[in-house]
Formats: sequence, C-alpha cells, structure tokens
Amino acid sequence: MGPKIIRKSSFKLIGFRLPPNYDKTKEQHVIKNTVSQLKAISEKIPNKVRDDVLVIQIYPMMEQFNPFHHKDSLLIGYEVENTENGPEHTELYTIEENMYVNCKHNGSRSDIYKTYDYLYNNWIQKNRCIPLGFDMEVWNEQEESNVDICVAINKPR
Repeated sequence: MGPKIIRKSSFKLIGFRLPPNYDKTKEQHVIKNTVSQLKAISEKIPNKVRDDVLVIQIYPMMEQFNPFHHKDSLLIGYEVENTENGPEHTELYTIEENMYVNCKHNGSRSDIYKTYDYLYNNWIQKNRCIPLGFDMEVWNEQEESNVDICVAINKPR
C-alpha cells in the first residue's frame, strides 16, 4: 500500500530533545543510545499510550528545504496521555493536530532515506502538499524492518 493522507489528533510526548547531527552514521548511533536511555526509564514514564518510541525530526521552515541537510532538532520519546510531567531530565512536548502523509518503509534501515526522498521530493510535490516542518517515525532498531513514517503536511484546497 502506498502513501495516504491521515489526520492525527494532538498528542503529548515525553522524552529528550537532541541537536541535529548531519553525519548519518553518528546520528543513528546517538538515536540508538538515546532510545536505550529512554527504554531504561520507561517504567517511570506515566500513562504511555504504547511501548513504541517515536523519533520526530524538526526542520526549519524555509524555501529549497532539504530534509537531509536542514535539520533543526530531534525529539525522541513516548506518546503519553493525561500527564503533565515525566521523569527527571525528560521534557514534555505537545504535537498539535495535523494532517500527515503516512507511509511504511519496508526493507533495510540503511535505505530508509529512499522512502523519505520519495515522500519529500516526489509524492508531496505531485499531490500539491506543503510540508509543515517535521516528520516522525516509529523507531525500529532491526536492520530489516517495517518502519511507519508520517510527514506533517498542509494540503491546499
């Protein structure tokens, strides 16, 4: 099944904010370490919606945007409900209700950039959507896997 537009209600995320790292190998290492750190304290995180860790990539809003070169920061955390704070050193973030183009990446983790490239440089343009400055994926550490990806969009009428 190909990409589809979905609407996701506002939600809260408890986790960590990291600065961008433009070296993909280092970034993957930092994400893996942060996910491990988060999983080590997962029992202390109240009201988790699910056990999946979300990785949200935030980008500056600019023309000629390139998701591979213009990252602003990363949020790594658990989706939660009915809570106002988390364990020490974590932060609570609110992600507003948005429309997303949702797509599954099937295959090697090292090839996930191809799915992002297709979404940003083909599907979004072809469907006359405007990216809203962030995307998210359900983190999966396995080399061969299915990864759920959502890119926040605005669809002009």
